[in-house]
Amino acid sequence: MKKLFIAVLLAIGIIGTTSATALALTIDASACILIDASTGRVLYENNAHQSLPPASTTKVLTALLVLESIEDLSTSVTLPNDFANVGESGIQLEPGETQAIEDLLYALMLRSANDAAQALGIAVSGTEEAFVAYMNDKMTEMGLTDSTWKNPHGLDAEGHLTSAYDLAMITREAMKYPIFNQIIVTEMWTLPWASNVYDRTIHNHNQFLTLYEGADGVKTGYTDTAGNCLVASATRNGMRLIGVVLNCPNQTHYEQMELLMDYGFETYKPLQLASAGDVIATIDIRGGDKGSVKAVLKDDIVISVPSNSTYQPVPKLDLPSSLEAPLDANEPIGTISYSDEMGNTAEIPIYLQQGVARYTFGDALRNVWQSFISAFF
Repeated sequence: MKKLFIAVLLAIGIIGTTSATALALTIDASACILIDASTGRVLYENNAHQSLPPASTTKVLTALLVLESIEDLSTSVTLPNDFANVGESGIQLEPGETQAIEDLLYALMLRSANDAAQALGIAVSGTEEAFVAYMNDKMTEMGLTDSTWKNPHGLDAEGHLTSAYDLAMITREAMKYPIFNQIIVTEMWTLPWASNVYDRTIHNHNQFLTLYEGADGVKTGYTDTAGNCLVASATRNGMRLIGVVLNCPNQTHYEQMELLMDYGFETYKPLQLASAGDVIATIDIRGGDKGSVKAVLKDDIVISVPSNSTYQPVPKLDLPSSLEAPLDANEPIGTISYSDEMGNTAEIPIYLQQGVARYTFGDALRNVWQSFISAFF
């Protein structure tokens, strides 16, 4: 009986220590959040739904809407002759200047160029005002309720507010675009400047990329009203986390993000559910030069689960049994999804292992002729 009593005390002690460790995390920011990039699971939060000025972290949403709207990033935008550069951080865009969307995206995310944000808004919606309406409409579409946007760049404006939660979910959505992930880890980019004899060379403002092991994004922000803000991401062993800190005092945003990320990687572990190249199914093809093609994954599937978890989710497939040719191997044909024990879901696209051409009448005639030749000669 005495041994049992001691065992109970030890168990209570262990539980108490674990809870104290979890509660010991204190982030010096007006609001913060940490989520799993795969599922959107909230791993830690404090005042995550409080609406606050976001400064240049606004530009994550601007980039998302550009990528959502413009498929060919080599497309150019010509600024109107009455273009009024909002100033502060920028690349000195001039009225009537023409720039490629890709170059402006790099300027937006690396240099935090306010004028690039203006130009991109014009490229997508025709005017900055119309683009701001698009920003707010996107919040409704995504079911995010803490945000009201007044401009595409993040300079202080009355009522220009978002939350740590909304920013995390916006960033998670933007990360679905491979070019976004490429841009946010780029150290330097050069843009042409037609009216000058030299090019614009820009550098990434995000010091978190070099300060933290596995860091791979995303965006800094600062104004007098917003304070120091940071949206960051980091990946270890395939597990990618997204963190947001808003209004950190005394330029401690990198330190606070390190604490937040450390908590995530120490408290949760990666659970790999599938690997790039895995064959999910075989799809019958109608009217194609192949009768069937394997359906595969192009990316690993990794989700965050508590370090002591033994949870094993069951995949859910949304995949047709057959398809009509022609088919492009770069276009998704369905999805596979996994849910964690809290019901948060990671949904991954499925692709054909190879493209399929249309089987034409000419193909049929050639096959008949080749069969005839083989039979008699």
